[in-house]
Amino acid sequence: MHRARLTTSRSLGERMTMQLFIRVASCSFALWLLNCSGDSNEPGEPVRELSLVSFNAALGVGLAPYLEQRLEAIEADLPSLDADVICLQEVWEPENIERLVAALASEYPYNHRSVRSTGGGGGCTESEATSLSNCLAENCAGVDVEGLPLCAINNCAEVFTQVSTECQQCIAANQSATDVQNLTMICASADAEVAAYSDQTGLVLLSRLPLDRPSYAAFESALGDRGLLSARVHTDFMGDVDVHCTHLAATLSEVPYTGLYGSWQGERLRQIDQMLERVSEIRADGNGAGSAILAGDMNCGPGTPLARAASPDAFERLANAGFVAPYAELDGRCTFCENNPLNGLVSDPEEGALIDHVLVSASGSEEFMARRVFDEVIPIEANGAAVDVARSDHYGVRVQASAGAGLATP
Repeated sequence: MHRARLTTSRSLGERMTMQLFIRVASCSFALWLLNCSGDSNEPGEPVRELSLVSFNAALGVGLAPYLEQRLEAIEADLPSLDADVICLQEVWEPENIERLVAALASEYPYNHRSVRSTGGGGGCTESEATSLSNCLAENCAGVDVEGLPLCAINNCAEVFTQVSTECQQCIAANQSATDVQNLTMICASADAEVAAYSDQTGLVLLSRLPLDRPSYAAFESALGDRGLLSARVHTDFMGDVDVHCTHLAATLSEVPYTGLYGSWQGERLRQIDQMLERVSEIRADGNGAGSAILAGDMNCGPGTPLARAASPDAFERLANAGFVAPYAELDGRCTFCENNPLNGLVSDPEEGALIDHVLVSASGSEEFMARRVFDEVIPIEANGAAVDVARSDHYGVRVQASAGAGLATP
């Protein structure tokens, strides 16, 4: 495994900051609605290979432009990745989750997700609403709706982190408000409670294989809900495999950390500890699976010849727990890249961090193939003109395991 000192990127930090701001919800993990379709007892063909994809889709208001066009491309192209299990992150709107699940049901008949629950969140007090409204009105009154999240994080992040979690929760729940005044009016009203939501992680598992023993575990989080989707699949060469899908805390350079762990890095380390504890619990519960796979945007990664390190101490904790990173060894290119057309200029050198992963803890006799996916520039139609974009501001990772003796080239 390659190691390098931690480096920083202003553009990476700003991008992650904007993403986390607009999805803030409460830290009171009250209710999770879990959905799994299909019959886990259906017979099928022997499973002699297992392929997984992790993809941060950036599907949410203000996360990245051209949401509808990108959603159409993701929906159409996911089956072409030929993965048995897909871990999606940042599918924030429940209607988009339902759309993807329905559209891909023939290819991926089994799914597991966390879906927001409405109500019970409260709203903003009059003073909180006034404080937010004054800041946003002063700095963002003339900004188009799509630009509000970035404007807000650049100008009002400190004010936002100082209001109650109930107020944050309502603000996050109403990302589609028409303007600043409309947003603050909704969250300061007597009916604000019904407009708020909690427990929305943007995580979705799609699977060709039956998903047994689905579960969800919440992580401690200072800003936005974080957690772990888990389910078990059966293979004929690895036995039962526990598959886990997550999205860990990012380092936010412009948002003051107000949690219990000193810094965003400290919180990410805490979430990794919670994740590893949960993985061990599931393995030990009843007839535990011998193998485990962690997939998702971990917001940390090793340094490779083709990507800079990001929070390498956090990633090393995963490696020390027995998880190997086939993609880092066999490909090693960045997944959050500055030359992604949604992050910078296509002509820029390919620089960035490798923070999206499919990590495996197994017997050690498996053979792996790994490659980056969804990294092509795709043409779309927007405002009557052709535009070259990517499907997300992240690229995806695909890892395939089969019976063998170690790492293999694609």
